[in-house]
Amino acid sequence: MEWNKEKYDWPHFKLSSFVYSHPHTWHIQDTSLVTKNKNLPIILFIHGAGASTHSWRLMVDHLKNNFRVFLIDLPGHGFTKLGKKNRSSLECITQDLEVLLISQNINPSLIIGHSAGSAVALNLAISKKLKIKGILCLNGALGNFSGIAGLLYPFLAKVLAMSPLTVPFFTSLYSSKSQVEKFLNLTGSNISSEGVRYYRKLISDKKHVEGTLAMMSQWNLNQLILRWKQIEIPVCLIVGENDNIVQNSDNFKASKDIPKSEFITNPEQGHLMHEENPELISDQIKSFYNKIKSI
Repeated sequence: MEWNKEKYDWPHFKLSSFVYSHPHTWHIQDTSLVTKNKNLPIILFIHGAGASTHSWRLMVDHLKNNFRVFLIDLPGHGFTKLGKKNRSSLECITQDLEVLLISQNINPSLIIGHSAGSAVALNLAISKKLKIKGILCLNGALGNFSGIAGLLYPFLAKVLAMSPLTVPFFTSLYSSKSQVEKFLNLTGSNISSEGVRYYRKLISDKKHVEGTLAMMSQWNLNQLILRWKQIEIPVCLIVGENDNIVQNSDNFKASKDIPKSEFITNPEQGHLMHEENPELISDQIKSFYNKIKSI
């Protein structure tokens, strides 16, 4: 997507700026650009595969008076330009995001990750280069496929990512309003027509689809799962009862391995619960932060 064409239609565009941090040009949104209080605790939001800053659009107004809200588009997603295609693995994204945050003097007190973004958040906690007080995961994609599926998934994702036919086929076949609605219905969440419109923009964009496929083809959680017992800060894992995308049991298992963790199930919520019920999720974020702020 081209920012100059889309910016006036993009949620909270006045919060947006672009920062080059090798090897990517990042799209970030920062509420400190429009608020008077510059000393609020920072919350970093990390979206999942295939999403962008738009997915947090309904959360900002609920949180901006209490926190400095800092949103990013992951490499190859939304308006962040993927500098190198081989920098889309969990380890590379974590490293590149750390470099960005340190260069911008952003030290988040709390990191919120959704789906695959939860894995990035937990990996940042393991790294310990940032002074993070807590991690909150929303429907975290925290389990590898097992058996034959575990072998086939990364292979097929790589094949799709390498084929020049994949992206135009996907964008032409799945970017219609009805197809996007069908896809979003699979998440178990009820998404507004506005939300459908933003996802349709993303799915219609070839660079965004390429970035999503690159991330999927390089994704591997093995090292994270082996190391998350090392996490020393509080972690809150929240799942939606109706999530059809990731297994709630993976989050429950993670909560048993991560020392200072808690596990919460939100009834009647799907994979995109931060979009269908932003008030509830915002309240849960505030509650968790109040528990950890003195750490």
